[in-house]
Amino acid sequence: MTVRRARAADLEAAVELHRRAFGSDDVPRLVQELWRSDVYVPELAFVAVEDDRVVGHVMNTWSGLEGSATRLLQLSPLGVLPERQGRGVGSALVRASLDGARRLGEPLLLVEGSPTYYGRFGFVRADEHGLLPPPEALHDWAFQVAVLHDRADLPRGRVIYSEPFRR
Repeated sequence: MTVRRARAADLEAAVELHRRAFGSDDVPRLVQELWRSDVYVPELAFVAVEDDRVVGHVMNTWSGLEGSATRLLQLSPLGVLPERQGRGVGSALVRASLDGARRLGEPLLLVEGSPTYYGRFGFVRADEHGLLPPPEALHDWAFQVAVLHDRADLPRGRVIYSEPFRR
């Protein structure tokens, strides 16, 4: 398996992958909207490829901070073909996202997901660092942050999801 930056030619495969991974059209719709939006960070979109087939996909996009022009990087969505789950594909994509965000000099990376899964990569509850979950977040305990630089001066306040996530 190799992980590389996603290209425009990968969009169709990524959409279908998320449809299979999540069993609905909600996440595929989100992928399409994010891909075409101004919050999409193309240098932080990755695919995992095996035998010339896209088996995993992750996007990183900008979220906001209430009452501020500050932009915060968010990992989502992350999807892996059902038959490839549990084999390190998702982990490789999370690591690619973390490494890419560090290379860009970002102080943090947000995610809403399983603390058991994302905790393995250094994510902790975001409210422990003064970042409150958006109103749309399903659970406070699932809204997490990875601090990417030891001396980072982290913003504080309520995170605001970008428009595609609020629909």
